[in-house]
Amino acid sequence: MNAQSKNRHNRNYWALAFEGACFMGGTVVLATNGAVALFINAMTGSKTLIGLAVTIQALFFLIGQLFSAPYARSIRKLPEFLFKAMAIQRVIPLLMALPLFLWIAGHWSVGIFLILFAFFWFLDGFMSTPWGELCTRALKPELRGHMMGMQVTIGGIASLLTGLPLTWLLATPTLSDHHRFAMVFVLASAVLLLSLIFIRLVRDPNPVLHPKKLHVGQYYARIPSIIRHNKHLRHALLARIPSFIGFSSISFIMVFGASALSLTETQVSWLVYANIMGGLVGGILLGEASRRLGNKTNILLCNIGVFIALSMALSLVFFPILGYAWLFATCVLASLAMNNWFGYLNYFIDIAPSEERSVFQVIGTCIGIPFSFSGYALGAVIDNYGYSTMFIIGGFFAVTAILLSFRLLSKQKIQEGMTT
Repeated sequence: MNAQSKNRHNRNYWALAFEGACFMGGTVVLATNGAVALFINAMTGSKTLIGLAVTIQALFFLIGQLFSAPYARSIRKLPEFLFKAMAIQRVIPLLMALPLFLWIAGHWSVGIFLILFAFFWFLDGFMSTPWGELCTRALKPELRGHMMGMQVTIGGIASLLTGLPLTWLLATPTLSDHHRFAMVFVLASAVLLLSLIFIRLVRDPNPVLHPKKLHVGQYYARIPSIIRHNKHLRHALLARIPSFIGFSSISFIMVFGASALSLTETQVSWLVYANIMGGLVGGILLGEASRRLGNKTNILLCNIGVFIALSMALSLVFFPILGYAWLFATCVLASLAMNNWFGYLNYFIDIAPSEERSVFQVIGTCIGIPFSFSGYALGAVIDNYGYSTMFIIGGFFAVTAILLSFRLLSKQKIQEGMTT
């Protein structure tokens, strides 16, 4: 590799790391296990609607990914394409704030929010496969997972800074709920827009000069054959399925804790910092695990974290005397486990032939569509049967995901070329 190419890869590594960090710093404000859950609970008191938000995030991300995946390898100017899509997506929280500034009633405000929330995550899914393709072309394979861990780490630092005004907004008695959450959404957009600076710095070292003519029908028609002929892909899909339910269940921990311990607004606001700390620690821990031990280890650590976090939450149901510190630690661990996304993303890329990277990601997406409704279902379980039942259900699926993940390929086997 010549000096110019080396510098280009260094530049791409840091530009992508800071772009993702700004995105994570903004989305920590829009987390369904944080401010969004508090917003919906304050406006409606419905846990089912909190679950609906979890489902919307998962489902519309998957739908967006399905729309763009066939075209990811044929986009001529990939960084420019991503810049334009990001610019549209990252002003959406400003539109979420508008009904609240206009004092539109709670249920109507939440309804408008959910529509915009769906569009926000649709665009995120729409960009995900092209973004993954850019990462694959712009970075060495061994640095891809490490860069994503660095994203989470730098994003955690950005989130700590974002958390200062966020904590004040959630705790201050001088603001009404309408104005409080309107300012929360404005804050999210301000941090998200910073990422546009860094995506402009990314250079595609292998741009597509002569894209092939696309036949979308043929692209999707070959999916059954690919699954049938790749046992390692089948193992990955089976391990992924129960994890959707396990990860959805931890989105309710903060709202549960606030109710179970009768927390003040100030105490609830500091739980946001627990989520931020979990993301920061997770970025360091999981990024290094991905680089040193491979993405199988990353996936196992996250699923184990989900099970432990749900067990800790369930213990708080029966022993409230465990108190605020126990809840804080539970939220930290749950947030750490939420970083599962880059373990699965990189694993599907790792086991895919180069010409089928986007197809493998799409297959991982398709399998998750039916299970994206688990958040809504779990919210309904809480409204009808309570938190303890929901935590038990989530824990069962987390254990199942752990057991099935042991069949995934280790880093050593992937490097030995045993994916065919």
